[in-house]
Amino acid sequence: QVFGMDVVPGTKLDSFKNLKEVGKQRSGGAINNQEPAANSETNDDSTEHTASSDHPSNDNDEWEAIQKMDWDHMPYELQCVDAVLQTVTHMLMDDASTVYLKAMVAMAELRGESSSGGQGVGTLGEHAQERLRLHKDEVNLMEGRVQGFVRAMNEVLDDDEDMTLMNLSRLLTHPERFLQPVSQEILHEESDEPELILEAYLQQALSIVNELDLLKGQIMTTEEQISMTLDAIRNRLLYIN
Repeated sequence: QVFGMDVVPGTKLDSFKNLKEVGKQRSGGAINNQEPAANSETNDDSTEHTASSDHPSNDNDEWEAIQKMDWDHMPYELQCVDAVLQTVTHMLMDDASTVYLKAMVAMAELRGESSSGGQGVGTLGEHAQERLRLHKDEVNLMEGRVQGFVRAMNEVLDDDEDMTLMNLSRLLTHPERFLQPVSQEILHEESDEPELILEAYLQQALSIVNELDLLKGQIMTTEEQISMTLDAIRNRLLYIN
């Protein structure tokens, strides 16, 4: 539902005239029809000027604000999208940071770099090696979660129509721009601001993926180092025998 109205899938942009009427009822008639206002002008020249330059000037001002990233005047629905994505990315960052710290501690213990009581590889090696395997699984699981978030963001970013429909305020104030058939130019313009928000958090998610990839590489390097150390010890024992 959008503003209490059922929208049939496959006809996303079909009922915006009714949507405008619902917006008038919800806001107590706060949304004014601009055409009667233009017709009520006594001066014909001012009427023509208003009809020809009203929408372009408002649109230009709005797109300039988008380019300057004026978040203070962001519509409420986009602020909600921004808040949800910010919460999700912070949760992913916190979980990834926890996995990273645990894996780094396990690798430090394997290398004998643990500062707790001066215990080295000889005492904690087996336990730390087992923990390292578990942390490696946690890293893979965490990477899968972030990759799922990235895929979901890319699916929305690939659909200009979905991003356009995020502008609920503009559906009420400029319904004429959303009547079928909608040109690609209008879809691109209307989806510009939601696209900026989504891409900002997509870059944060991709940075988390890169950090997890780096951590996986460090874990593999540590495993190879431990394997080489164990092979060297085994060769020494065989030489002594």
